[in-house]
Amino acid sequence: MSWSSTDTCSLAAGSKMTLRWNRNKNGNQDVISASHVGPCLVYMAPQVSNEKDYSWFKIYEDGYDSSAQKWCTEKLIANGGTVDVTIPADIKPGNYLVRSELIALHGARREGGCQFFPNCVQVQVTGGGSAVPEGVPLPGYYKKDDPGILYARKDDNSGYIIPGPPVYKAGSGSESVNAPVSNSTTTNSNTIPPSTAKSCVKKRSTRSTRKRRYRK
Repeated sequence: MSWSSTDTCSLAAGSKMTLRWNRNKNGNQDVISASHVGPCLVYMAPQVSNEKDYSWFKIYEDGYDSSAQKWCTEKLIANGGTVDVTIPADIKPGNYLVRSELIALHGARREGGCQFFPNCVQVQVTGGGSAVPEGVPLPGYYKKDDPGILYARKDDNSGYIIPGPPVYKAGSGSESVNAPVSNSTTTNSNTIPPSTAKSCVKKRSTRSTRKRRYRK
């Protein structure tokens, strides 16, 4: 894809970025239906020439807040659809995609009932260091029976496990060689289908929370 033909935000490593979710472009509706509760996740991936080779490392996650007894999506609605995330201070400068993702669990008690709302924005990171965090393929990393994907909500959801790898922490030493991650895991019969691979890579903003439902 051509980075020169699309909008790119310039951000300094270590700075905060505010992401905003809207259900439509006018922003005159709630972020997501109140019944669609679940976690919020944000990933980054360095620019590569082949969109299938993007290697995603997680920079933010929020699931169920047991003290407030609220899911991230509920807090997001109350906050007007915005959340602040920090760009890791030690990553290499350059072009990245930022993938923001909401996961709705209202139908997740059955396999294939979980709903995903991914969108991407392009950023150019300045400053920083030399870290290349180890990433995972998306789609391809989540499994249909992961405890955070196949999940029956309870009165107490404090044991909910957020899907995906751990959040990368600057200075944690989690580095990998600058090589693409194999996308072979998408062939696993238990892997969530790669129906959003192109749509996420081609997105320019996080403005829409359009539904994507995955089934076998």
